[in-house]
Amino acid sequence: MKIRKRTMTALAAAAMLAGIAGTYGYFSDIVTVTNRIALGDVNISLNEYERKSGTEVSYTNPKVVLPGDVISKIPRITNHGEACWVRARIFYENDRKELEAFSDKNLMGIPSEWVKRGEYFYYTEILKPKETATIFQELEVPQDWTEEHSSQKLQVNIQADAIQAANFQPDFNDMSPWGNQEIELCIHEENGKTVSEKEKVKLSVEFNGSAHKLLAVPEDFFANVGTAMPGDVFRDSAAISNTTQNTAELFFHTGLVCQRADRMDLLKKLKLTISMDGRIIYSGDLQAEKLKSDISLGKFQPGQEGTLDFTVSVPKELKNAYALRDTAVKWYFTVYEDDQTPTVPPKDGEWNDSQAPERKDTAGKLSSVKTADESPILYLILLGLLSVITLTTVLIVRKGGKKQ
Repeated sequence: MKIRKRTMTALAAAAMLAGIAGTYGYFSDIVTVTNRIALGDVNISLNEYERKSGTEVSYTNPKVVLPGDVISKIPRITNHGEACWVRARIFYENDRKELEAFSDKNLMGIPSEWVKRGEYFYYTEILKPKETATIFQELEVPQDWTEEHSSQKLQVNIQADAIQAANFQPDFNDMSPWGNQEIELCIHEENGKTVSEKEKVKLSVEFNGSAHKLLAVPEDFFANVGTAMPGDVFRDSAAISNTTQNTAELFFHTGLVCQRADRMDLLKKLKLTISMDGRIIYSGDLQAEKLKSDISLGKFQPGQEGTLDFTVSVPKELKNAYALRDTAVKWYFTVYEDDQTPTVPPKDGEWNDSQAPERKDTAGKLSSVKTADESPILYLILLGLLSVITLTTVLIVRKGGKKQ
């Protein structure tokens, strides 16, 4: 009897373990945000007009003029890209070097926004997208020119330059307001893309108690960046929170979007720094090869919040070849919830697949989440089999003892 009692106790313990094991488990979910960033362009055009019968029309050459004539000639700069500073250089050509040619003193109708410094006229106001700047409006032929100038061929040529307004401030009191800035040839003939300023969006990643899933708002964490220019530094933050009733650990990693080689190259040029509640977790380029594996953002108690800060920097030395390029990178947030509250196992026939919580795997597909670890179940099955074998052995030994 004593041996049998021990055997039954072992079986009862196994049954109790089997009943409790099904009530502990974990839940996991993953959410993805695709961050996009685009570089702006400095792109201007220079066109000439003249006034005829009170209407502006395109300027035509050549023109035959007489001493004292006033020629309607209106060179105008139009901004097709991002906000910029502009300047103009005027060249006067003369086929007879011994005779006087046109000069700055013959220009009429120069707006007050222009100042002459060295060889250039500088526009002292920022030229915003789609705005124009007229350099002058008329050209006056000197009245004292004589018959000697009758066969003279004159020409006025204008060169216009532009430099981004972002992160640059000219000094118009200096003889070289733009300093030693290198002016590159614009490689874009089409109108540049401009992005209007939007209302700032609040970024958040929440392990939501009502939906019991991980939610990210918005779908692009670079939504507040807008169009980037060389020298720009963008800072933003995302609120990380757990509104469930259980402790959960959140993880973060990055991934690449399949895109052209020039866009991948831009990822390597842009700089990124990420910190969680003041703790720096990454500093390097936007491609972030070191963040391809999960890194913990911390364990969050019910109702706990944290802040993920990030900074994106555009190098000042980025050249015109990168203008109008855009690129993208994916950020993944994963949550693992550890439910430590025992629950009553469902009765036979009450549980079905529809009751299982859902999660998204790294490919974005939905899959059922297991409510208990398989390893304890396998252990309990083996323990049960061992108990049955032990009981059978004890009964055989006990029966054999009776025969003796």
